[in-house]
Amino acid sequence: MLTRKTLIDSLRANGLTGEVTLESAKAHIARLDAEGVTFADENGKPVDVDAVWSAKSAITVPADMSAKGTKAPHAAIADEATDSVGPQRFNIGNANRKAYARKVAEGKAAFNDADQAEAFGAWARATLAGSGEYGQKKADLDIVRKAQVEFNNQLGGALVPIEFMPNLVWLTEQYGVARKLANVVPMSRDVMTVPRKTGIAAMAPAAEDATISAADNTFGNVTLTSKKYAVLTRVSRELLADSAINVADEVARSIAEAQAIAEDQAYFLGDGTATYANQIGLAQALPSGNVGSGTAWNSMTTDNFTRVMATLQFVNESRLAFVCSRQFYYQVMLRLDKAQSQFKTLAEGLPGSNAMFLGYPVFFSQVLPITSGATRPCYFGDFMGGSMIGDRRQLEIATSDQFYFNQDALAVRGTARFVVNIHLDGRNTPAAGPLGPIGALLGA
Repeated sequence: MLTRKTLIDSLRANGLTGEVTLESAKAHIARLDAEGVTFADENGKPVDVDAVWSAKSAITVPADMSAKGTKAPHAAIADEATDSVGPQRFNIGNANRKAYARKVAEGKAAFNDADQAEAFGAWARATLAGSGEYGQKKADLDIVRKAQVEFNNQLGGALVPIEFMPNLVWLTEQYGVARKLANVVPMSRDVMTVPRKTGIAAMAPAAEDATISAADNTFGNVTLTSKKYAVLTRVSRELLADSAINVADEVARSIAEAQAIAEDQAYFLGDGTATYANQIGLAQALPSGNVGSGTAWNSMTTDNFTRVMATLQFVNESRLAFVCSRQFYYQVMLRLDKAQSQFKTLAEGLPGSNAMFLGYPVFFSQVLPITSGATRPCYFGDFMGGSMIGDRRQLEIATSDQFYFNQDALAVRGTARFVVNIHLDGRNTPAAGPLGPIGALLGA
């Protein structure tokens, strides 16, 4: 039987915040109904709020329970598309669960299911609040414990729990292209050396019974020195009043997008200055022989691309790809592709690529130029074979309720440590001819 207590619990689980009165309960149910969600009892009948609100109920103490009693169970909530409702892992109501399932199916959700979203949202709210109190804190801590997520505050902040890192990495890859293309290397210390083959042993003709000359592979080292990146932002206290599942996607996407943009900027635009933590990206790292002559976007032809493609050597053909801004693709590549339509079916795109050109996948990065100018608007090559991103430390979040005290907001600081290294192939190349695994077009 649905009681006032279970009704209130269900309303809160379905997004109602603040003090619950008869009027606010009716208004919230009306909003759900306007969204196409029928608020029903366990028998599937619409809830008579007035009757439930005025009804009295008794607490039954089982024989094996203490005299303190036991809480009434959470009422099952069904919508018009639900025949039956199974047990719920956390506090989220079935209407929100159904809505989130639709987001997952449409590819719009940050997490794989509603339970994981609610667990991350509860962790995020508790982390944002720090030692402060808010209405849902006890419920959030219960959810975090049920999800077997542990807080780590030894550094004055909270590392994003490992349970959520795969989702955040996936989101980072959705927003940024550098991680899709480069060789991502986990770093066990601040400075790490990774071996790289710079040459292979040569096989030469050998006469019968003649001594065979020794020839060895040659190796070099790529040094990864981690760089610290940070962001400081404001979060309104009203966010703490939102339902955990709504907070989850917002916080997760913000964290992932901030890191992804920083990585893309360092990877593509790094010029060795403090703006990019003194890192050298593709904008400065390529040999001059791998950079095509400057041409205005509206004057580029297929020949501009094929000349750059011809400069490459020591590549893995299956990993070759283009990367540019969405604007460059539609203004230049698509125009040329329509005139060269036979290339459209030469190859399938790599996972995560946005389009095809000359038989190779195209990835979009919006840190690259979006208008014509004397910069490098497009790159082509084996990026995994010629570059690395070193991952030193996962995301760490810390909060303060004092920094933005006069704005009644929380300060949120996020930090991560990574490094970009465009190492190319490291092989001795001739003064003329092919020079490396990555090439670039130059605009004008």
